[in-house]
Amino acid sequence: MTNKTYNLYFISLFYAILITYIIPWDIIYHGDFADITNYINRIEYLHEGGDEGVHTGLSWIVSEPVWKYVIIGIGLFFDDYRLALYLVSILIVFLYARFLFKRVDYYIGMIFLFNPMFIDLVMAQIRSAFAFALLLWVYDLRSKTWKIIISIIAFLIHTSMPLFIIIYFLLQKLNNMVASKKYYLITIFVAFFVALFIRYGVDALLAFLGDRRAGYDNIIEGASISYSIVWFIIGLIVATFATFEDEKQRIIAGYAITMTSFFFFSSLMGNFAQRFVALTMPLIIISVGYLPKHYKQGTYVLFFLYILLMFKYRLANVH
Repeated sequence: MTNKTYNLYFISLFYAILITYIIPWDIIYHGDFADITNYINRIEYLHEGGDEGVHTGLSWIVSEPVWKYVIIGIGLFFDDYRLALYLVSILIVFLYARFLFKRVDYYIGMIFLFNPMFIDLVMAQIRSAFAFALLLWVYDLRSKTWKIIISIIAFLIHTSMPLFIIIYFLLQKLNNMVASKKYYLITIFVAFFVALFIRYGVDALLAFLGDRRAGYDNIIEGASISYSIVWFIIGLIVATFATFEDEKQRIIAGYAITMTSFFFFSSLMGNFAQRFVALTMPLIIISVGYLPKHYKQGTYVLFFLYILLMFKYRLANVH
């Protein structure tokens, strides 16, 4: 292991411990994150012999069995369930930070990853964050076999992961077909059609598969347009002014544009979609780094001010 790699791992781990464990979010937010409490209750239920039903075939696949095994394992090997869940969050942030810090300066990654949307993701939406963190790890792997294995594990943790994989390969295909800035216009259209699918197609698909989350989005309020439009503006700035050294950078930017646009279109349709931006936060931060100097500095200022507003809003809603 080179000194550069050692430093990357050490700083990523330190950052992960800092923002998940050292900072007392339970005191700042006057209580545990919802996922922490819900999973502790579930661990106790399963550890005491509780039954969640038997799944077979396709139903077993979409029941996200790997995450259930994680929950059961915590009940078997840990006395402090809360600490075990915090360790999962530390692993998640470590994988995110490692991916991000390889591609931007440490201080840039640390500042902009430290925002309420990302913190809520890794502490209050642990399952989806864990699954996507594995996909970020997969991106840097060389072995095709391990890429496939870990991607399958991510899917068996959270069933939304194939959507993210399909979008990536679609953007990769479009990158090979479209050489001009039209590529980014197409990514915005991709975001619009994904938002339509999420709004009208996913619920029917989940109902067909017998998934317990069918109809779930209908009872969750979508984010306001004022909350999502800043992300859309950042995506448009990247689409208009970013420059790239290779195809990988272009695809990362295309992905960031797709997710920020998707969040905006979803808010117009009343969908809850801020999680998609939170999951892909490193790609958005990396993409801003592809802008020319003055545009990059201006976008960083916009981004930072928005983070401050998010913290203000988040703390104002603490009860």
